[in-house]
Amino acid sequence: MTEEYVTDPEYRTYYPKLEGLRLRIAKDLPIKPGMRILDVATGSGFFAMEVARREGSLRITGIDIAASDIRNSKKNLKREGLADRVEVLQMDATKMSFPAGEFDMAVNFTGLEDIHMTRGKAGVEQTFHQVARVIKPEGTFCFVVMPPDEMESEAQRIEVALFSYICNATWLTGKEYESMLEKAGFILVRKKQYYTGKKLTAEQAKAEIKFAIETDPKIYGVATQPFEKVWAKFGRQIEEHGLGHYSKVVLMIAEKSKPGFCSGSGKP
Repeated sequence: MTEEYVTDPEYRTYYPKLEGLRLRIAKDLPIKPGMRILDVATGSGFFAMEVARREGSLRITGIDIAASDIRNSKKNLKREGLADRVEVLQMDATKMSFPAGEFDMAVNFTGLEDIHMTRGKAGVEQTFHQVARVIKPEGTFCFVVMPPDEMESEAQRIEVALFSYICNATWLTGKEYESMLEKAGFILVRKKQYYTGKKLTAEQAKAEIKFAIETDPKIYGVATQPFEKVWAKFGRQIEEHGLGHYSKVVLMIAEKSKPGFCSGSGKP
């Protein structure tokens, strides 16, 4: 596949836009008017905003463990005129305080790697169980991931390996996510791939790496590798191939099993 480098002027504001990636995914979600939707690991709220723009009657709640992300998302929502339609709460996705059956749908845009960073693989699995608890019977869980086994270019493969090395922000394989869904009582009904066709230059990659190394300990309280060690391990590859930057993502849409349904056998 062909990937182009993000230009330096583009890079300054690239993450909030991502070539319209969030909007394209939001348009493909099985949304119905009046739904209550939970955005897990909402971050700065960019995906929640795109979902809110789909339908004016939606009620959306975003949660994130980081206080700074909650502050940023509130600012973004206010700026975009969506603060009255999207609420954001500081909450651990592995220990949600919502009552059972509170939401019609749960969504997540590339936040599972951050949950892995702070809570490990067991935390990601617990998040799936929590999502199953707080959505209604036959509710839907739609999440966006970057499984390393489904990355196609060298730049994409470097991206998923790099941030796992820096701070344990790890993407699991597609099969691992599917297994977690089944254990939590979901049935995977659809997968779709999305591309931006963009990657970062070596200098842009250095800025991304330094940002993660400096800010992740402050925001999440996690340890990070020193820049010199990271660049010694990945620098030559990045200089040759570039660094993927959400170049390819995979949307997985799963439905909560009906009561009494055994997902393993496919029969009640």
